[in-house]
Formats: sequence, structure tokens, C-alpha cells
Amino acid sequence: MSAGEIACVVLASGLSKRFGSSDKLNADLCGKPVLSHVLDTVTAMGFGDVFCIAKAAGPEKIDWVKNINPERGQGYSLRLGLEAVRIKGWRSCAVILGDMPLVPTSHLQKLIENYTIDQSVISMSESVRMPPAIFNEASMELLLTQSSGVTARSIFDRLNLKTLELDKAFAQDVDTYEDLIRVREVMNKHRV
Repeated sequence: MSAGEIACVVLASGLSKRFGSSDKLNADLCGKPVLSHVLDTVTAMGFGDVFCIAKAAGPEKIDWVKNINPERGQGYSLRLGLEAVRIKGWRSCAVILGDMPLVPTSHLQKLIENYTIDQSVISMSESVRMPPAIFNEASMELLLTQSSGVTARSIFDRLNLKTLELDKAFAQDVDTYEDLIRVREVMNKHRV
């Protein structure tokens, strides 16, 4: 299977509560916003369609899905994205977080190589399962039928997912200003 046969959902509508008064996804990271790094990575992969679940729209090359209820959490955002994917007829969907700018295209390619229509795959770092992941149609249906109070992580625990190790250096997300500094240091060190 190739990236062009898979849709991609970028979850980018969190409240950034731990980041302070500004939106972490718009914070400058080596000359561009955190979210732009993620969008550049998924665009470079050549996914069939890219859907970004956000509080507002952005560049036209992306299908933007507005989340008017970000306080409902990541599981709700995931369901918004998967609904958009299903409406467009996709049967396979990659999911990546908008605050994980260090995930390399090589890891996304390994996920694609290990994914089949019968086997969804998810990243794991230090024994914790996390996005990025690629879900098949059956997994997407299960994710879509869960109540809004159920977290995405608890749903992941119920799915039969193949795991692929993501180096902890690249599994970092940006939740606080200190995280941003740490991620910037990794980017500079690895020239990501």
C-alpha cells in the first residue's frame, strides 16, 4: 500500500492550557509554527487527502475541519476527522498529532509498510502506544461508535493494533514552553 491510498488526519484543535496564554501550535519552532512542521511532513508523504482538525482554517492545500468544541477533547477531535475521512470514501486513515513536529517521514513510511487492510498499526515509545497510527476501516468504525466521553487512548487499548517503535527523541510533543525548547534542541541536533 502507498501513502496515496491512505487519508491523513492531523489533530490540531487542543486548548493549549499548559502552554500559557498563546496557542502552542502557532509557537515559533526554528522559523515556522509547530503545526507547519507537522503539515509539511504529512504533505511530503503524499497522503491521498489531508484533513486538519482545528479551531480555524489554514492553507488551502489541506482539508480543514473546524472543531467548535475543542473542550470535548482529543477523542472528539479524532471522531470529527474520521467522519470527514469516511464521507470522502477513504477506507484507511493515518492519524498524527499537530504538536508532534519531530516525527520523521521515515517512521510514517514504516507505518505504511506494516499496515494492511486487515491490520492497523500504531507507534509505541517507552511502552506507551500513541499516534502516529494508521487505522483500517474496522478500527475507524469502532473509533467512530464510541461515546464522546471515551478517550482515544482507551479506545486504542481495545483495538488489535500492531505496534512500531518510535524513538523517544522523536516521540516528543509540545505541551509547555519547556517542551518547545527541548523540541527545538532536538531539531537543531538532528537537523529535522
